[in-house]
Amino acid sequence: MSFKTIPVFKRFQWLNSELVVNILAQFLQPPRRGRKGYDKVWMFRLLIYKQLVRCSYRDLESVSENLGSKIDYSTFIKFRKRLIDKFLFRRIFDVLSKAIAENLSSITAIIDSSFVETYSKRNEEGSEYFGYKEKNGFKLHQMIDYATRLPILQFATPGARSDIRWGANLIRAAPDYWKMKELTADKAYDGANFVKDIILKFPGIKVAIPMRRHKKNDFWFNRFMKGWERTHDATIYKKRSEVERHFSRKKGVFNLGEERTRGLTNFEANCDFVSTIQILEWLAAPQIWWVLFTMLC
Repeated sequence: MSFKTIPVFKRFQWLNSELVVNILAQFLQPPRRGRKGYDKVWMFRLLIYKQLVRCSYRDLESVSENLGSKIDYSTFIKFRKRLIDKFLFRRIFDVLSKAIAENLSSITAIIDSSFVETYSKRNEEGSEYFGYKEKNGFKLHQMIDYATRLPILQFATPGARSDIRWGANLIRAAPDYWKMKELTADKAYDGANFVKDIILKFPGIKVAIPMRRHKKNDFWFNRFMKGWERTHDATIYKKRSEVERHFSRKKGVFNLGEERTRGLTNFEANCDFVSTIQILEWLAAPQIWWVLFTMLC
């Protein structure tokens, strides 16, 4: 399959991988009738380029012109809006993440959330004031796999929503046939019912969630009533720090939160888009079972 090469830095050369192009082609087929328009895979890859280098839509128009097929900046804006309206960002992420999770021999899941301030730094549609950060914004709640460092489940919410409640939603959304062997999170997810729900859904799983500090007379309750269902394996606890590096890279390399878009709907689309980019980058590296992803429908 022939495709145009996008000039990018060496660390982003995966964007020109034939595998990445073939995967995107499964989701971005041209219409069967009527005007075909621009190559949708080409436009999607240029949107990825925009996300990676933080250029504007007008800059993207110049890039496309230099590469031989000028696309007006307004066309990119309309294209992105159509992708959101058709839930295509969400669909691509769901299909890719599900395929990865189902083919892992075991999953060490890490749950956490990350707060992202609104682009305008003011109240926006769907945003909430988060007292701890003293800012208006949104939250991304994610479950990542430790071995691949990839997101396998995620939700976007207003910025003041409870971590443990949305952690419970992540557990409910995870299929019970996933090979979940370990799960870790920070003290924000310390809840006896939360831990019990995890163990009931995934029998044999090791849950490593530290307990909050309580008064002295609560020590025995914590140790014997709450703590007996959890593992105290230090190696599992240490894996939790990986999610902090994951969110740091998501914001620092893939520029989540730097988009000039407003509102919860746009933030959710940005989260799905960035997570898809992370998965595509990982797939472009040599993998033993990457052939699975060339046959997605």
